[in-house]
Formats: sequence, C-alpha cells, structure tokens
Amino acid sequence: MLNLIFVTTTDCQLQCRHCLRGEASGQHLPFELIEKTVAGAKKYGIENIHLTGGEPFLYRNLAQVLALAQKEGLDVTFSTNGLLLPSHRELLRTYREQIRLLSISAESPRREIYERIRGEGHFSQLLSAFQFCRKEGLPFGVLCCLNKLNAAEITDIIRFARKEKAAQVHFTAALPCRRSQENGLVLSEEERRGALETLQKALRFSQLDFFKLAYVPMRIGEPLLASDNLVMCANQSLRYVTIDVDGQIHFCCFLTQYDIPCEREKRLKFARLQDVSFDEALERFQARMAEFLHGRFLDYRDGQWKHDLDFNSCFYCHKKLIQ
Repeated sequence: MLNLIFVTTTDCQLQCRHCLRGEASGQHLPFELIEKTVAGAKKYGIENIHLTGGEPFLYRNLAQVLALAQKEGLDVTFSTNGLLLPSHRELLRTYREQIRLLSISAESPRREIYERIRGEGHFSQLLSAFQFCRKEGLPFGVLCCLNKLNAAEITDIIRFARKEKAAQVHFTAALPCRRSQENGLVLSEEERRGALETLQKALRFSQLDFFKLAYVPMRIGEPLLASDNLVMCANQSLRYVTIDVDGQIHFCCFLTQYDIPCEREKRLKFARLQDVSFDEALERFQARMAEFLHGRFLDYRDGQWKHDLDFNSCFYCHKKLIQ
C-alpha cells in the first residue's frame, strides 16, 4: 500500500532555525496534480494522504484537498506548526472525519527554547492550538525535531505531550540543511546515538506502564535510527511517495531543500506529473530507488559506515545526493 506525501506549499509564517525549505519563495502545488496523483494511486490501495509544507494551513487549495479526501474515503494527516488551526475552525469541523492526525511541531515544553527555534511570541499560540484541538475533538500529536538546543529535554518533552493529551509523540532530528548547519543545530552521530538510547529506554518503560499512568505512544523517526546497520526507510521501501510543490515525484520529503544548486536538485526528482501518468512516474521512482539501494548495499558491504560515512538513512542520502 502506498501513502502519498504532498509538499503543498513553501509558504510559512515562521522562519524556524532548522527549516529544510530555506528561503523558498511562496509556491503552491496545483490542485489538479493532487487529483491526478490520488486517481493514479488508487489501484495501489492508497488509504492516507499526508500534507506538509511550508505550512499546509496556508495552502490555498486546502479545502479542495479535504473535499477530495472525503469523496475518495481517504484519511488525511498533517505536519503543521499548529498556530493557524483556530483560524480554520469551520474547515476542520466540516472535514473532521477525514483528519486522522495533526502532527504539531513542538521542540520544547519551555517557552525560551521553543521560541529560540521557532521565533518569539509563538509559544502561547502553540498552547492555544493544543487547547483548540482538545476542545474540538481533533486528534493531534507532538512532533519534536531534536537538535543541539533540546536534545537534553527528551523526558520533559514526553511528559509535556502527555500533559497536553497528545495522541502520540514523534521524535525526529534536524537534518544538515544549510539553515540548521549555519545555526549550529545538527546533532553529531554520537549525540544522535545517545538520543536514540534515551528514547528506546523511555519506550521500554512506557511498555511496562500497564495502567497507563505516564504513558503516551511514542514513535522514533528515521533520522534517529542507528547508523551501523542497513535500515530501509519508508521511502526506500516504497511505502511513501513524495510529490514536491512543483508537481514532481521527489526522492524524499526530508530532502526537499530549495537552496541547493540546480544540478544537485536534479538528482532528487524523477518525473513531472504534469507530463506523465502516475504509473510512469512511479516506475521511474522505483528504478531510481533500486539503483540507489544497490549503491547503498555496496557501501555497506565494503564497510564504508565504519570509516567516513554516516549510515543513518537520512544522513547517508543527504551526503550521497546533496553534499
């Protein structure tokens, strides 16, 4: 079964210090390409579409996408900063049955750390967004991107998610894009290993919490997976297919970075859905992914991860495709 990820827009009201999108000018994915992709993916058993950005609640065709999901019987999930949710009250009420999860970015339970990452004055809006979701009965989770500023707060973030009655807490890590590197936020491989160990301990503890006294479901994202084994991420195993804001199938939503040189960007995109069918675009994606995985297997076999190559899925791909 495929899951579709749509980078709906590069617009965002924030300027977060670890943002992958860089200084991209405002762009919106044409709605007709979403329609075409959903129609083409139906034969593969699609059940969910994921909307990200930028900030997906700034996407000008959001209501049309939700109506399409309702028509096709699809669930919708979001990656969002959450600050605009109250202003979309009626839209969210109308399509409440389609919304499976609002993953709301929250890097810290502390105002100072959160606002150092996402900008001054927004922490109270974050708390209001959580309150709004609880009041409206909207399922939401905490999405935390670990970095140099918050890596020591893992336990506090889990408690924060539980206190706010989040449906889950999902941890990922800042990737080495230009902005996160310039701001010194990227965790070293050793630091990511430490964070992973802390998360795994917390996960084991939560599984022993039979009475759910301190429990919140946890997910550990691919940027935190161990570096010394061959782990295929969701994109490499073709469980997820990303459609970028320009309507092209993209290697991975974690690599949609718009301030990289054009020749590097060409390594990441396979087909314009405006020009080819979804089936043809998917075939190109599968062929390119098979070629890439062959190279990854060779690197693993030859022991490159023991020397100079971080073998974590996201960091490996970043080095091979972007650096």
